[in-house]
Amino acid sequence: METQPVNATSTLHVRRAGRDDVPALTDWTSDDPVAWIGADRLTAELATGNYRPEWCWVAERAGRLVGRALWWGRSDADRPATLDCLTTGAHGPEAVAIGSALVRAGLDAFGDAPVEFNVDVSPNWTSDPAAVEAARWRHEAAHLGGFSRTTERISFARTASDPEPPRPTRLRFVPAEDATFRALFAAVASGSLDDHTNDMVAREGVDALADDDLDFYRSLPGDRRAWRTAHLPDGTTVGFIIPTRTAYDASISYLGVLPEHRGHGYVHDLLAEMTHVHHDDGQARIVGTTDAVNTPMRAAFERAGFTVTRVRIVHAR
Repeated sequence: METQPVNATSTLHVRRAGRDDVPALTDWTSDDPVAWIGADRLTAELATGNYRPEWCWVAERAGRLVGRALWWGRSDADRPATLDCLTTGAHGPEAVAIGSALVRAGLDAFGDAPVEFNVDVSPNWTSDPAAVEAARWRHEAAHLGGFSRTTERISFARTASDPEPPRPTRLRFVPAEDATFRALFAAVASGSLDDHTNDMVAREGVDALADDDLDFYRSLPGDRRAWRTAHLPDGTTVGFIIPTRTAYDASISYLGVLPEHRGHGYVHDLLAEMTHVHHDDGQARIVGTTDAVNTPMRAAFERAGFTVTRVRIVHAR
């Protein structure tokens, strides 16, 4: 793939990386105030198969590396799930041209698989002009390269040394079969504040959303037996919890309150129960994310002793 970037005197060449490119990929450095993948993590996860040379893309001009895109996936996957690191030494319009060419090359190669591009910035990033610019050119490159939707998400974390929220007493938590959770995924979509949920329902319908959610959360690391539905003493179902893991930490992956039971604070009960489930299992650190516009969930995280660790700008198709 070739393009002519702004103010360039030679053609930009974008190609899939190979084994011979690994030294150049690991030697790459960046001073952008966004999270990026350094040599230690890249080397470690090339060894586990979470990063792979064939999942990396490089941009060159006159034989010199001027940009890279690192895609991450599960070690047992046949294609990546996220673009974790998009960097270039260029600035302004040229950075956009290089970045968009790298994004397009990856999206074209990986087909119609559901993938995202994550840009992690500090919680106070909007007060830092350099961070604003770093996020801005990546946003423009993402959309020119083929992503069409952007959501700002807030990431939280807590550790076992943080005070735990009281364990809920007004709800009973019980295991359930996949069919029950599928029905609950569909039911809680009504009135959701989650951007992905609303977008998929609008494009493909609630049944497709429920199937996709079930498949996705079943694919995550963690113990499926930890999933629970939540009930009042009379047996009425009010919601459910899905505690799983990311590749690195225990995760508040999903909790849902049925529409007819919202407004009674059950979100706090569900989040508290998941917190105890993970810590009871010996997990020292728990992470979670929510859309920036989902103020009830943000308040629940803060009440449960979680602190903001970063803002994640998620670009999706």
